Amino acid sequence: MSLNKDIAALFDPNFDEPEPPVVPPGALPPSWAAAMRGAASAISPAEPATPHLAWSQVSDAGMPPGESLRAPAARPAPAEPPAGEEPTGPRRRRKRGTTSEAEFDRQRTAAKKQAKRDRKAIRLALTGVEGNITRTRSTSTAWFVQPPGPWNMRPVGRQRQYIRSEALVLANLAESGVTTLHRRVVRTPWPVRQWAQQHDAWAEPIDDVPGALSWADYLHGHQHAMLWDNPTLKGRYWGIDLPPRSRLGQALDAIAQILGYALDWPLLGRLARLVRRWAANAFVTERDTMAEHLATIERHLAGQGVRARPATPGQMDYLLRRSATLGLPLDADGVLAGGGDWEASDIPALEDLAQVALTPGDGYTTVSGLVDGHDYTGYAIVLTVGRMAPLPIPERMLPWQVIGDSSGEPIEWSERIRVHSKGETLRKMRRLTSKIEAQFDHYTVEHDESPPQELAEQHTRAQHVISDIEEDHSGLSVRTEGYYRLLVVGASPEEAKNKVAMMREMYAPHISLEQEHGQYQMLREFMPGERLANYAHCRRMNVESLSAGMAAVGDRLGDRTGVVLGQTASIAPRPVIWDLFAAHSKKDKSGLTPVVAVPGSGKTFLAGVTVYQAVRAGAYGVVLDPSGPLKKLAQLPEFRGIAEVHALTGRSSRPGSLNPYRVIVDPRRTDPEYDPAGPDYLDDLDPAAAAAAQYEADMRAAAAERISVAVSVLKMMLTPARLEHEWTETVLQTAANKVGGERHHNLREVLDAIAVIGGEDENVDLRTCARSVHQDLVMMADLAEARVLFPEEGTRGEVDDVDSSIRLTVLTMPGLQLPPEHTDPSQWTPQQRMAGPLMHMAAWLANRLVYELPRHVRKVLFLDENKYLEQTGAGRTLNQRISRDSRKWYVRALVCSQLPDDFLGVDGSDDKSALSYEVIIGDLGGNAHAIEGGLKLLNLPLGEGYEDLLANLGSGGEDTLDEDTDTSDFDQARRFVIKMADDIELVRSDWTHFTHLAHVFDALNSRATRSAFGGAA
Repeated sequence: MSLNKDIAALFDPNFDEPEPPVVPPGALPPSWAAAMRGAASAISPAEPATPHLAWSQVSDAGMPPGESLRAPAARPAPAEPPAGEEPTGPRRRRKRGTTSEAEFDRQRTAAKKQAKRDRKAIRLALTGVEGNITRTRSTSTAWFVQPPGPWNMRPVGRQRQYIRSEALVLANLAESGVTTLHRRVVRTPWPVRQWAQQHDAWAEPIDDVPGALSWADYLHGHQHAMLWDNPTLKGRYWGIDLPPRSRLGQALDAIAQILGYALDWPLLGRLARLVRRWAANAFVTERDTMAEHLATIERHLAGQGVRARPATPGQMDYLLRRSATLGLPLDADGVLAGGGDWEASDIPALEDLAQVALTPGDGYTTVSGLVDGHDYTGYAIVLTVGRMAPLPIPERMLPWQVIGDSSGEPIEWSERIRVHSKGETLRKMRRLTSKIEAQFDHYTVEHDESPPQELAEQHTRAQHVISDIEEDHSGLSVRTEGYYRLLVVGASPEEAKNKVAMMREMYAPHISLEQEHGQYQMLREFMPGERLANYAHCRRMNVESLSAGMAAVGDRLGDRTGVVLGQTASIAPRPVIWDLFAAHSKKDKSGLTPVVAVPGSGKTFLAGVTVYQAVRAGAYGVVLDPSGPLKKLAQLPEFRGIAEVHALTGRSSRPGSLNPYRVIVDPRRTDPEYDPAGPDYLDDLDPAAAAAAQYEADMRAAAAERISVAVSVLKMMLTPARLEHEWTETVLQTAANKVGGERHHNLREVLDAIAVIGGEDENVDLRTCARSVHQDLVMMADLAEARVLFPEEGTRGEVDDVDSSIRLTVLTMPGLQLPPEHTDPSQWTPQQRMAGPLMHMAAWLANRLVYELPRHVRKVLFLDENKYLEQTGAGRTLNQRISRDSRKWYVRALVCSQLPDDFLGVDGSDDKSALSYEVIIGDLGGNAHAIEGGLKLLNLPLGEGYEDLLANLGSGGEDTLDEDTDTSDFDQARRFVIKMADDIELVRSDWTHFTHLAHVFDALNSRATRSAFGGAA
């Protein structure tokens, strides 16, 4: 491929085929016939090659018919006679040395005149930019920037309020004297480079390991993957046309424009510069005069519904440059250059940013230019919004200006709007009513005929409009008329036309999109200051219907600093980035994140990728994964020497490693909570005594907690029938209290205490119950799986202290037999009953490994199968601790479960939804009760259609054993509904383009990713 990187060369496999002939760049044909003849002459082989021209160098539109649309060539010099021949005709006396100079001066003068005509033919209407105000010879426009707003997963009432708020802004502008405005929606590339810089500054990356993926390659791979789908961000500009300029100001601008070519002349140049200063000063004076009007406009636009601010110099620079290069790819860095005001002499630079050509009859405009150091060519088609049916927004439709965003195309909009005041609209409607009544009388009175039904319908609609305006006091009945264009760009003419067909299909049947003639003029209409291309397809509607377009809304989730979760899938795709610790440091919120989904929905894979990215960024990771697929994370080359795997069950497990009395640690006297100089003791008379008293109270609380956990673990080993006995709770609690809560005890001592109660207690019923309980627990303690809970005789079971050099700790439980779903606990085998106590204590151990680390370091905790913690009071206490203390200890806790009830609480007493600042909901298997609970966790209302969304979170295909109709492999990317603060979006966890993490996905055993990479499924 040549260095001239054409867009078609990147996307079209047949790019080497010859292109259809087009006229030279910049050609604006005076007529169809002249343009066709110009194109025919442009492909003649006898003609010399045409140099690339700027917009301003194209020949005048008034050229004679039949003349080629080419750059004007220099007039040839007179032919010399052949050698040996004398020139015929009378001899004239010539002055030596003047003929060639005169001819050169004549050609230069002719070239200047031609260049002036060429520049005038396609000159931009802009004459300058002062701050956020663009000006032409006769108009001035103040520009404001509206930030992107939310829409998805909001209640219908709030969405309707968004529309009404924007409509009220338009009504207030009309009340303030604004009659016309130009709104533009522009696109900027999603800032992957900014993300890499901020992520690198945010992270404390682990050291690179030779032969493993380095931190630099990791960042580079992430940027490449995120750019693959061309994600963009929206920017909406509001251009408010200001009152017309004075005739003096217009005259000064015109004179300054005329004298612009003489700036370098000795005397006339001084006058030209003086006139230019006068013109600029006149503009500033007029702007200061209308300062109050501008302040009113700024106040209205800054209000609720728009929240727009005056455009900065950089934003104005981007608006102008982007409008001048429509049809070319977005620059990765946003094409920002320069800054400050634009003088009249700076405007021609916009014309040279792109070369525009139009072949009559093709229906598109060819745009060529330089982007990021490479030449590109794009084919632009401008569509106009045509007839519109009644739009059920927001109940059953997206806003009408974002319908096409889901295609992934960077659609840009240009809206030219005229706002009519109430009085003006009433006069027009009454005049229209009079015309209709006159036509009605013409039929009935003059001709004694029945009038068409359409007359009655038009009369009724006009009366409704009049009634709405007269009875409305909110301003929402203000009427508008406007022209709405959207731009579609392709890498080839065929691709552009295919995209147009796709857009029309997406907008049908409610809205028709028209492809009109005059594509070049309509493309220029996107540039601020340019006039309207044509007056066809004028749409008339009230401000509320106009605001239902909501062009500024889009997907909003996450930030631009943290780890990658996937990409949004609601309106337009864009990366979802999550700062795992922003809730702690910026919002003072809990670090608990419920992850709810059925098995096989991808929640473990998503959690594994999140933990991997967090550890790469310097956080400590503790993973409790009973089934063990995440243990291979510790074997990755980049984690060599800083990751460990602990098997809590099986042959390699250590006896007593989950002894409750050892897992739960005592508070440390050196912790900041017990520092007498801390802020908690400033009001105490004796801070040292108060700190010591607090330490002793926490020591007693730790001992009581060990007793409670020991009782809970033993109860989980018993059958439901034994637990229902009235004395069982008394036996267990009495035995545990006799043993005490100090750390040197173990569960075998509790069994011995139960045996003593069964042989010595005075209460016969208690002795009988104790003997039965002791018998059942001894049987459970003899199981191979129980060796980690019951240390050997003469030992107490040791738990390793936390090693700060280990960044990733994975706790697995091989051979663990989880009880089957929806099975009566009375039918569980002893091994299945032992799963609960083991999971319970494993969660406590993971919690300990996290909370023994220094408080200020970042930590990520992943707990699977949270349902076992919710079955006991001690487990719920642990969940509450994770919910409440994760903020103070800088912990991001990803807690997985299959049912939302584990976080909501069956009876509502342990509802943790209020503490869940971030929530991840996956496929719930279509269970209606689970879907209702998921909506409660997400804080979404019931009965507004969100139930169908959660019910369809599968992979996108249908699973069947019929090989001919099996579509389970379609769209393997898992989908989740993710809540972060008030933002809720549908997210596709798609990692197809993250090829630099292929070894990580292989370790996580991702079937979908292996299939995407071409591996065996």
